[in-house]
Amino acid sequence: MSQSSVDDALVGYRRFHRALLNSTARKWRDLDISMQQVRAMHVLRDEGEVAIGRLTEVFGFGMPAASLLADRLVRAGYAERRDDLADRRRVLIRLSRAGDRLMTELIEGSQAHMRRWMSSLSNDELDTVARAWNLMAKAAGEREKATV
Repeated sequence: MSQSSVDDALVGYRRFHRALLNSTARKWRDLDISMQQVRAMHVLRDEGEVAIGRLTEVFGFGMPAASLLADRLVRAGYAERRDDLADRRRVLIRLSRAGDRLMTELIEGSQAHMRRWMSSLSNDELDTVARAWNLMAKAAGEREKATV
């Protein structure tokens, strides 16, 4: 692996990422939520209903900050919270219908652009893209396991 090959791959990634961001910019610009709130919504979408303490684990901050983050999502209508019936000291949070709908729109919007772009590729080019992304996912997964 040469450094120039890595640099070339990163240039291609940045160009792709910039195009993807530009294609979804209008939707993101119209949102009135922070990036941290979007990240929390991703956690809720991926994991379902979680204890607020889970947000402290994911973000690395204390319970008061996690509660404030949850409160902002609830006030915005993107999440619902409730007491844990098994342990009254715990508060659970999950995406509301509006939050799930927003996450679906954001994810599907990006995927729609990517599908359109991919449809312009030949089968061989698309196979190359699929192999490259699967290799990157594998490398990232192995790296994540090593840091845990």
